[in-house]
Amino acid sequence: MPINVFVSVGRTFNPQQELFVSSVENYLTEAGLRPRTVGRNDFTHKQPLQLIDELMCRSAGALILALERVAIDQGKERGGPPAGVRIENELLSTPWNQIEAAFAYARRLPILVVREQGVRAEGLLEGRYDWFVHSTPLDPAFLTSNDFIGTFRSWQREVKKRAGFFACRR
Repeated sequence: MPINVFVSVGRTFNPQQELFVSSVENYLTEAGLRPRTVGRNDFTHKQPLQLIDELMCRSAGALILALERVAIDQGKERGGPPAGVRIENELLSTPWNQIEAAFAYARRLPILVVREQGVRAEGLLEGRYDWFVHSTPLDPAFLTSNDFIGTFRSWQREVKKRAGFFACRR
């Protein structure tokens, strides 16, 4: 029986993103895991946070796929007079990646993060927490790399240990 894993990924906006996400979903399925994603294979009439909570409750791990959602050509961070930090060519993912990663962390789920190369490494998408963050171009061949396979197998072992032990509030 497949093990549920929550996959945090925004709506895809181009064929390259869709191919990568579909490849990840297939990879998970072949590994005996069932991807659960709001708006992709799980839908609700409720508010999204309620469905996220329900899916996380029934999941043994979380995979965060941080894809480009916003491209900033020029702007300011911490703007306003007199200073502000100038930013150029910044890519941001959906804020839902941060929200869903926080949910997973609060539930103590094993977390694996794959960030599209160039997407800003900030918040829970940085590699300085209890999980590994891959930064990669959106190429399905990445899923066959030794780096990914090694960290995936390590994460998968933790997911399997967690399977069946759900502490849900209802």
